[in-house]
Order: sequence, then structure tokens, then C-alpha cells
Amino acid sequence: MIQENELNYTQFVNSKVKAQFAKYDKSVIFGQNIVAGSRISGLGSGLDNLPGTTAINSTNSENSLMGMGFGLSLSGIPSLFLMKQHDFALLGLDQLINTNNVLRNGRLKSPFIVLMVIVDSGFEGPQASLNSLDEFASLTKAPVHFLSTMESIEVAFEYSESPGLHFLALSQLNMKRKVLEATSAVVKTSSTIQYKSRNPKQSQRFIAIVMYGVEIGMGLEVIRSLETAGLCADLFVISELSKRIISNEFLNELQNYDEIVVIDTGKSDIHFSSDLTIALLSRGQRVHQFQRSSSSVWSEVSSDLPEFSVEQICAATLQEPMVP
Repeated sequence: MIQENELNYTQFVNSKVKAQFAKYDKSVIFGQNIVAGSRISGLGSGLDNLPGTTAINSTNSENSLMGMGFGLSLSGIPSLFLMKQHDFALLGLDQLINTNNVLRNGRLKSPFIVLMVIVDSGFEGPQASLNSLDEFASLTKAPVHFLSTMESIEVAFEYSESPGLHFLALSQLNMKRKVLEATSAVVKTSSTIQYKSRNPKQSQRFIAIVMYGVEIGMGLEVIRSLETAGLCADLFVISELSKRIISNEFLNELQNYDEIVVIDTGKSDIHFSSDLTIALLSRGQRVHQFQRSSSSVWSEVSSDLPEFSVEQICAATLQEPMVP
């Protein structure tokens, strides 16, 4: 289904940034420490050597920098704001909501990409642990792409070549890990990537694991545990956070499964994954939903682990369905 590539996430995302911006005659990449120090742990490696690209080591003025990105897009100049923490994007929400609302209907001439690191490694404190991409998608009406597998990264950069605002979100936990890629053919849409089970005919029940989030390790652990118990599952990785994924095509595809497990590791109080669950339940399907729940722990220095475990997910899934 999925294996590790020789490149890690940082190296692969960096290579995709350089490949995209090498296409432009004139472009701008900016952010704090992108061409100094660790270059955001390597995400900014070599960006100042791209022909035609101006790489700017900027100040900590996120609201102004968001405005600069929109200004560049209005002028037809592609740009990328490389952010070491998703938390800092809060300082640019006025631009991201109000300016984008004025400009997004056809006035932006080139892509403005905001590439953010989600600090999900734990023990960083409440000011370095934001994972509220649902709110950003809702407020800005801009696409939010999860950089969770090689295929989702490729889809994200493909779609971010179009004019307008694009968010790309990368897990800090993943940055030095080997990037995950498919071992066989996958089915891609603009918002989902389906990874097929290796042994679908060897299971009495066929399960779909639908994974929302920047890091899909929990979904893979669930699949391995289910396989040990003699059940097979396909993995659906959500690559773009939006209501667009709840299409009749996607719902009809999920109709082929006996059970569906929806796992959402985002730390939002609104969840796009709830819309999918409701749509599936209205079709009479058996759905297990697992989402993070806000608590006082989120305001403390903690491990930042989800409020549910692989064991709990598997226990719910392994229960025999009730016979009507």
C-alpha cells in the first residue's frame, strides 16, 4: 500500500518548491530565516540560488508579509511565504480574510503560496501547537493542502500553480522522516487519494479508513492492526481540506465498503470531517468517527497526542455489526 522513499519530507517538499519556482522568469520567496541558519530545518535550502527568484530573509511582520504576497500576485509575480509555524499565520488573518475576499474572484494573476509547518511534535507549549486548518479553510475560502504523502505533495504543488491563495501544511513530526509513497497504483482526485489494500479478497468485511490531517501514521497503524485481525482496509488520504470532497462520486465510492472509519487529527472545534460523516450516515452506512476534543491540556506543555488511540479505533471497528 505505502512504503518509505529514500528522501525525507523536508527534502521532497524543498525539491518541489525549487522545481515549481524554476519555471518562473520572476518570482519571490520570503520568510524568517529561509536563507540563513538552518533555513527552517532545510525547507529553504538552495532557494536563493534559483534563477529569477528573489529570496528574502524577512522580518517578523506577518500581516505585512501576507499583504506583500497579495501585492505580488496582483502584479503577476508568483510568490511563496515559507512559515516555520502555522501559529504565526494568525497575525495575518486580516489580510488572509478581508484582502483575499476582495481579490479572490479573478483579480489575482499568479499563485501566492503560504507553506506552513504544523508544530505537532509535542512539548512545545500552547503558542507553538496550533493545528486549526479547518478554521483557515472556512475563513479564507482558500484551498488547504495536507502534505502527508508523496502523492498528496505532488497534487498540492500541481494545484498551487493556479492564480490565487494556496495553503500548504507540513507536519513538523514528519520533517526528518522518510516521505511515504504508494507501492502500487493509486486513485487520485483533486481532494482525495485512495491507497488500495494488498489483500482485499481475503476479508469478510471491507473497511475504508478516511484520514484527515498532516500526518497519517495513526491511519496506517489502524490498517496494520486490522490486517492482523484478518480484516482488510483501503486508505483514503484527504489531500485538500474543503467541502468539495463530499461529492456524489466520493460518496458512491465509499458505498462499496462495509464500514468506514473517519479519523481527524486536527485541533479545530469545527471539523470538515463531520460533514462527511453526516453525509455517510444519511446514506445508511456504518461509520466510526474519531476527532480531537478541546481541553485544558491544549493550553499546557504536553505530548499533544490525540484524545483517542489506535486500540480504541480498532476495538470499535472489530465489533460485529448488529443484525437488524
